[in-house]
Amino acid sequence: MSSSRKVIDGRANFAAKMEPKFEWVNVRQIIDETFASLAPFVWSHGVKLVADVSRDLGVVADRGMLSSAVLNLAQNAIDAMPQGGRLEVTACVGRGGLELEIADSGPGLNDEMLRRAFEPFFTTKPGALGLGLALVRRIAAVHGGDVLAVNCPEGGAAFTLRFPQRALRAAA
Repeated sequence: MSSSRKVIDGRANFAAKMEPKFEWVNVRQIIDETFASLAPFVWSHGVKLVADVSRDLGVVADRGMLSSAVLNLAQNAIDAMPQGGRLEVTACVGRGGLELEIADSGPGLNDEMLRRAFEPFFTTKPGALGLGLALVRRIAAVHGGDVLAVNCPEGGAAFTLRFPQRALRAAA
């Protein structure tokens, strides 16, 4: 078996066997940590980061999985803006639960990308495996939620992670 196939099989196996360790997680802290880890990459791409997330908003989730999902979505957004732009993270609580949106000011998604974005091995990036968004969807699912992709009316794309109401918890 080739080494690239082993990597692919390993990632697919990992995603299939996810067992979250649920705890209260401060959502804004996850966003701040993600932004800090991306700072050099963002600076070199000329991307402005904006977070509109309450400092006391929390969710019952697996911290590592939530961090991975947010990081993956943020990296994809930055990749979509090679000439610079704006990456904005917002969060709100509605009747259905928490919605965490990561939006960019890039070119948006064509119809095929919208239809196939979360399929394993679908990618538009040369040299990429096409597992990132499939993993994000899997992370959302193990939390009882989902993830949606849409084009923004003003341009760019937005990915929204949704967590059910039962996962919400106010700060202690």
